[in-house]
Amino acid sequence: MQLELADVDVRPAPGQRDTALFVRVLGEGEGQLRIELWERGVAYGSRIVAGTTGSAQVVPRRVALAAAELARELRDERDDAALEAEEQRKRALEAARVARNRTREGPRALRSGFVGMLATDLDLVGTELAGELTVHRNLRLDLGAAWLVGGVDQHHAAQGALVQLGPARRLSLGRAMSVEGAFGVSAYVFNFPSAHAVDGIAGQHQTWSASFDGRLRLEPRLSRTVRLALGFGGGIFLREMPVEIAAGDARRIHGFFATGELALVITPF
Repeated sequence: MQLELADVDVRPAPGQRDTALFVRVLGEGEGQLRIELWERGVAYGSRIVAGTTGSAQVVPRRVALAAAELARELRDERDDAALEAEEQRKRALEAARVARNRTREGPRALRSGFVGMLATDLDLVGTELAGELTVHRNLRLDLGAAWLVGGVDQHHAAQGALVQLGPARRLSLGRAMSVEGAFGVSAYVFNFPSAHAVDGIAGQHQTWSASFDGRLRLEPRLSRTVRLALGFGGGIFLREMPVEIAAGDARRIHGFFATGELALVITPF
């Protein structure tokens, strides 16, 4: 028995520090023996061997082989269970890591802050609020809105509201810094309360436009869930806006414009 079990190393059961196996040999009737493997009151299988045939050396040999076979089966079961437990532990660690990364990087985030626009004859500054939704890895879709106030030639009041939709992509430069590029299409409603005429219509103060624009952001991390967004970029108006700020003083707001941004990106989800 000792020779057969010498090379069978059975790991301890969960919650135990050592292995204590016992073999019980019982008469089964009809000249057979029942070999049972036990540990601390728990049975781990049995085997039936012929007990009346063979020499005095053959029968103990059969018993020893049966006991070793039971021990090897128990060893394999516990090794498989330990391997599965280790795989589950690794999967849990990986899931936790992914969850932590998602908490830091998304997949959903809010961006809130200040934006500015500098265009031909038009200067505006205001607040923005945008939602960021990751669609694939570091590619996401942004939907935002902003309210802007300013003036034409810094003397005549102007107001603007916009909504913007477009893709963005972030590149991580480490745990403390990332950079991203964003593109979008924006729709605007402008109000020029003191204008003499807008779009060539006297007494009209409101008009609309649209633009295609892009922005580059540098995002240092302030905490696990908060980043600071420092952005700059520009765009082009897709519709010209004739504004006559006084009789005979016409301006044409069109072409390229520059933008700036200072915001916080919060990823609580």
